[in-house]
Amino acid sequence: FAAVSGNSLDTDKEVLLNLKSFLEEQNRVNRGRYTEWNERSSNPCEWYGILCSNGEARIIGIDLSDSNISGEKFNNFSALTHLQHLDLSKNTLNGVILDDLNRCHNLVYLKLSHNILGGELMLTGLTGLEKLDLSTNRFHGEVKFSFPAICHKLVVANLSMNNFWGSIDYFDGCWNLQYLDLSSNNFSGNIWTGFATLIEFSVAENYFTGSVPAASCFMENCTVQILDLYIRKQIPE
Repeated sequence: FAAVSGNSLDTDKEVLLNLKSFLEEQNRVNRGRYTEWNERSSNPCEWYGILCSNGEARIIGIDLSDSNISGEKFNNFSALTHLQHLDLSKNTLNGVILDDLNRCHNLVYLKLSHNILGGELMLTGLTGLEKLDLSTNRFHGEVKFSFPAICHKLVVANLSMNNFWGSIDYFDGCWNLQYLDLSSNNFSGNIWTGFATLIEFSVAENYFTGSVPAASCFMENCTVQILDLYIRKQIPE
């Protein structure tokens, strides 16, 4: 299908119909409720899983979680120029996060958890993100290509149950973070000192060494309510 760039609800509708065709092509059986999207309907804001803004009536949200979607990701989400909320969790999406997603500059909520996505994480274009959930996938490598680039407004980050490695010092610039879950990865090095805004912090099932620094926010002047530092004993070769 031809790429569409939306500047109205009509063009947003065309993008969604392209998405529907893409998903139906990749998923021949056990399809989700996106099959109910009907081109004869004049108002896509009434479609399943779609959220529109008031007033201007543009598509700002897509929730296709648990929709029996498999295969690679759609490559034209950025044509939905007002998109703020994208939830594709609990599917079997594979491959890597495509560059197109980095052009969704208005995204504030991205949830891709419980898929089989992989590759290195490069989300440098999503500088407005407030909530990010990539847990239970197959991402690997260091996080330095995305953090602190997308930290400006980030409040919640869940990267647990992946294969990330290296230092977590790259989160030092994420001053607004309140919930950070990096558990069940291959991170290593010294325990991070954190900062005062954190409420929940987990790095359980990683390979950190040393003790919690005395100057850490986990020792004094701290708002942390949940702290999980359980460390794996053996560093992988």
